[in-house]
Amino acid sequence: MMCLRELSWGVLALLVSTSLAWADPVAQVVKLSGNVEVTRGAASAPLVLGAALEPGDRLKTDASSRVRVQLIDGSIINLGSESELSIENVVSAGPGTDRQVGLDLWLGALRAFAAPATSKSRFEIRTPRAITAVRGTEWGILANAVQSDVLVLSGRVGVRKNEVSGVSATTLTRTLGVTVTDQGLGQITRWNEAQVAALMAATEVPGPERGFDLGTAPALDLAPAAKPVAPDNEQGKSKPGKQNCPDPDTFSCKRRDRDRGQTHEHDNDNNHEHDSNGGNT
Repeated sequence: MMCLRELSWGVLALLVSTSLAWADPVAQVVKLSGNVEVTRGAASAPLVLGAALEPGDRLKTDASSRVRVQLIDGSIINLGSESELSIENVVSAGPGTDRQVGLDLWLGALRAFAAPATSKSRFEIRTPRAITAVRGTEWGILANAVQSDVLVLSGRVGVRKNEVSGVSATTLTRTLGVTVTDQGLGQITRWNEAQVAALMAATEVPGPERGFDLGTAPALDLAPAAKPVAPDNEQGKSKPGKQNCPDPDTFSCKRRDRDRGQTHEHDNDNNHEHDSNGGNT
């Protein structure tokens, strides 16, 4: 039987997906370094400081660019170099209210600062290998097609393997990290100062910062996007954009099918989370 939480999240996702044609902005670029590309539907454009972002927008940084995005609930996302992030949905009436946030980190480095919200709120960042659900303030993710490394800098973050329901989850606290692969969650470890510093450096965005004000957001010069080239399928791992999907239930294939106009529901976690010592939270 589908639980109430699953039903509520599914209904919300459906409402968001059916409203994309007239979606209001849900985020803004408040800091920008280098050339960052945004893709919206079939069009793309260079990102500019102050640009408003909508559900479905996909950001891509190159080797010398980074970007900071502020969501309408006050949360901050730092995206490092050579990274790709999709804004799936952001529903909030503003800081301190109920919120529902879903972001997809396809590749690269990300650091998130979750603004305070109500206990009914949900804030998830998904990668090809993991789903992180915020329980605290600040955390970082390093992701590629093979594995995802998750580190909590403050507060608590729940982590579970993507694509598979019925698996155990864990809750990380400050300086605890875990690597997630297609085999599941690895051993929880405490990151040392050098590892933490490396993540911080990889997700720091240089340059001036502007205030959050969607009313003064500049327009994007959107043009038809170039047709993406499917990446090689290294070691048999499916990636976003791959044409042949050996397993239609994978994260990558669901996103591909969604982009083709098909509707798929996200897998939901029906299990109790466990803390780093294996107990229920």
